Amino acid sequence: VGAAGLAVVAACGGGEEAPAPTATSAAAGATPTPIGEVPRYGGRWQDGTIVEFDSLDPHIAIAGAVGYFPRLYNKLLRQSALKPDFIHLDLAEEYEAPEPGGVEWIYTIRPGVTIGPNAHGIPERPLDSEDVLTSFERIRNEPQANEGIFVNDWLASHEAPDAQTYIWRTPTPYAWYLFRSGVYTSTVVPREVIALGSDFMAQNAVGAGPYVVASFREGEGMELDRNPNYYRRDPDNNNAQLPYMDGIDVRIFPDRTAWRVAFASQQVYDYNADTQAEADELLAQYDVYQRPKDATNTFISFTMNTQRPPWDNPLVRKAMLHAINRKQYIDLVYGGGAQANGLVHWGTGAYALSPEELEELQGWDPELSKQLIQQAGFDLPLRIKVMFPASNPIEQHDQHLPLFLEQLREAGFEVAQDAQDFNLWLDNYTEKDYDASLALNQLYETPETPLEFQHSKGPAANEIFSNGVGDPEVDAAIEAYKQITDPEELVQAVHEVQRLIYEKGPAYLPIVSPFQRQLRWSFYKNDPTVLFGISMVDALIVDHIVWLDL
Repeated sequence: VGAAGLAVVAACGGGEEAPAPTATSAAAGATPTPIGEVPRYGGRWQDGTIVEFDSLDPHIAIAGAVGYFPRLYNKLLRQSALKPDFIHLDLAEEYEAPEPGGVEWIYTIRPGVTIGPNAHGIPERPLDSEDVLTSFERIRNEPQANEGIFVNDWLASHEAPDAQTYIWRTPTPYAWYLFRSGVYTSTVVPREVIALGSDFMAQNAVGAGPYVVASFREGEGMELDRNPNYYRRDPDNNNAQLPYMDGIDVRIFPDRTAWRVAFASQQVYDYNADTQAEADELLAQYDVYQRPKDATNTFISFTMNTQRPPWDNPLVRKAMLHAINRKQYIDLVYGGGAQANGLVHWGTGAYALSPEELEELQGWDPELSKQLIQQAGFDLPLRIKVMFPASNPIEQHDQHLPLFLEQLREAGFEVAQDAQDFNLWLDNYTEKDYDASLALNQLYETPETPLEFQHSKGPAANEIFSNGVGDPEVDAAIEAYKQITDPEELVQAVHEVQRLIYEKGPAYLPIVSPFQRQLRWSFYKNDPTVLFGISMVDALIVDHIVWLDL
């Protein structure tokens, strides 16, 4: 198989995360992995999505564009959360991890990672350590940066002593360092691009990844072309330059029905089935296959602003714990293909609390919810205002909403609905201009960000999105557990933090996470999820090896 081992190396001392689950089943349908076939150049991948793009700024964006940053920019490296021994070295050709208890990470920058052609006057030069340093400084100083909490809390000092060396020192050992240094929103951006400012970066992307932006139309999609300067080659195919595909065309659909119709007619080549029954139907009708099934690690959540009443009362927040009937979402929205979340979602494996303990802590009990509301000193029904993005199909939000409203009515809440345009909702959620929100959340591969939503500084450490529980004991517990690097001790510490937050009354409640059921046409070859047994999120890092048998 061409390029099968191209991007996988064993961790050289850096994998400190606790074990997490691997994919739960093999791909179904036609095989996407040819044996003995020679990869070929050409063809454009037609990509479908129902998730809008909010920005092309890789340090700020939180919507659909995030999945394309690995195709446009570079990271030092990427460690898989599901398979910690899967590490893709990108801009760093090697790294030196600290000894146990140490804090210094040293990266050797790969030569020849060259910026792609562009119309903005950015020189087509190799990236160097100064670009890495400038990127993390930009994240440190950008108030809305997604990785602001990572950089501000865990960058004690850094330096670029020469063009090929970058050094990062953490203040203390940090459990998630290797993973966080390589998430999509920690991308390395050429310093000339950063100098052009946030407005430029929101609408333009110039990097050294496998593809370059040919066009971007807000609300519609974008086209990516093959980067002729891309540095990687396929050692299993006469050192052929990658990527093989000529480009990727991204099309945003208004709803899932339109997406499915386009998939069936090969206008786009991928589709995320709602249920396994829908996936099986399409598998039987077309020459398509199902990628290995794994947890989405995304979810609809309920966020309570503890700086506003009645959510400043822990008893009211606890009432919400028992107002949500998670089984109803699993059965009615996902046809049984999902599992209930606690404060840490089940897709993170051992870090999540057991279903039995969750039933005790947050089991559906509307009568108990009513009692807690009354104990808090409120009459029934308790009137609350909840904002949400209107008529939004992302993560089946539109199917969650009616269930959510009915469940709250049954549990003693009277909901004043505040439906908002997606961009307005996102702005208000970011600025915490809400009482409570039924919210869409990004893909979180570890427990860290969901737990940071309970911290008074919020998930980005800059008091956007949430002020958490607002309790010093909770803040201290969240800060302490992250310094544990022993895998077994880390799991137990994550459990104890969750139990403490339940005791205090959580401010942020993930509801359920479904399985992913992504289908692709069988002419998509060298699928990384099949070749390496990695998640779909990890696959975006290495899909430059893909070729199309059109």
